[in-house]
Amino acid sequence: MTAEASFASFVASLSPEDVPADVRDHVGLVVADTIGAIVGGSTTDPVASLRNRYADRYEGSATVLGTSTALPTHQAATLNGTAGTVLELDEGHKLAAGHPSIHVLPALLAVAETDDGDAEAFSTAFVAGYETAVRVARACQPLADGYHPHGVWGVVGAAAAIANYERLDEETTADALRIAANHAQHTRFEAAVEGSTVRDTYAGMVAPDAIAAVDQARSGFTGLEDGVRRHLARTSAGPIEFPSPLALGDRWAVTEGYFKIHAACRYTHPALDAVDALDAVEPLDVDAVDAVGVETYPAAAALADPEPRNRLAAKFSLPFAIATRLRTGHAGKDAFEPAALEDATYRLARRVSVEQTPEFESAVPDSRGARVIVTLEDGRERSETVERARGGAHRRFDEERLREKFRSLVAPSLGDAAAEDAWVTIRDCWSGETGSLCRAVSPSSNG
Repeated sequence: MTAEASFASFVASLSPEDVPADVRDHVGLVVADTIGAIVGGSTTDPVASLRNRYADRYEGSATVLGTSTALPTHQAATLNGTAGTVLELDEGHKLAAGHPSIHVLPALLAVAETDDGDAEAFSTAFVAGYETAVRVARACQPLADGYHPHGVWGVVGAAAAIANYERLDEETTADALRIAANHAQHTRFEAAVEGSTVRDTYAGMVAPDAIAAVDQARSGFTGLEDGVRRHLARTSAGPIEFPSPLALGDRWAVTEGYFKIHAACRYTHPALDAVDALDAVEPLDVDAVDAVGVETYPAAAALADPEPRNRLAAKFSLPFAIATRLRTGHAGKDAFEPAALEDATYRLARRVSVEQTPEFESAVPDSRGARVIVTLEDGRERSETVERARGGAHRRFDEERLREKFRSLVAPSLGDAAAEDAWVTIRDCWSGETGSLCRAVSPSSNG
């Protein structure tokens, strides 16, 4: 059986009974974490400005999460996907080298809510899409030079999720996946580093394309034979090679992702964790810091600009991330907001040096680590090495830490009590109906 046929068979046949209890439980965390990131990003500009523009033009029944706005499915899903990306706090997957959930969930959620679907069907479809997205992503690795992973392979996963939710047969599902691959975006990683916020739209633009691909397949349009491989070929630095067997339904990729508490590119997290570890042993006095050296792997070392010009570029600057962490005491959402782009932070960032070393380069992809050496004005050096950032399968956060993160992102829009209630509702995403997940984070439903 070809990889394409295997995907279609798995997606078309996956039912709630096929998903083990431990996987179902972890999916609740992934869905809650992703919705939290969307709500947290929903009030940022230009996301809020785009929402207002859409609201002036359209009316619909799909919720823009974290707001009282309802829009047509395509627009709501686009906004939710964009909002969930802008803070750099959404869940990711090391083997996919990207973020499956924020590509799959917005399109699926908008479709299921509009359909008044039950939450178990939504959650099962989410698993189908996530598992497909990760395997397609792995086949594309490494991406061709310059590509950003957002917007490339995620559209196939999103289409898989909708195909499962709408109970398409194998043949129609296969066509939906082939058609979806045709919508892979030609993204550029430089956009993130240079602060061109078109990058924040990559994941959001997956949603309408995935919805359209499924609609087209259901209407009788057909995809290019072996289309997933052939359409994505130019995005990969090598041949598209799907693992054999795909282990669909045997190994659950959705349980192997990572969660983020630092609101910056994942490449910066080992170094930020190292600063956290140093601070926990003996608090770091930022005024006593003379210089900071960072040793890490090549992809992280490339994020070396000490003077990022906006929120997005700051999240992709290792010197700025270290400097804002030292000055604010954390690397959460507020540490990268426009108000945090201060001269004092830039001055400190210019004293952060970054280099790639053979030690960390040779450990990739199994381990992506960093060493941070803080030199104090009195001449002392303090050093910490982190082999793997927190939040992944090797160093998981406990549930209370994820709950705290969710509250911090949702409470500013809903209030503390409603944020707590929202966590409980969304954490149990397999129960009730899909609309309850959306209403849980709607101010109008909690007012």
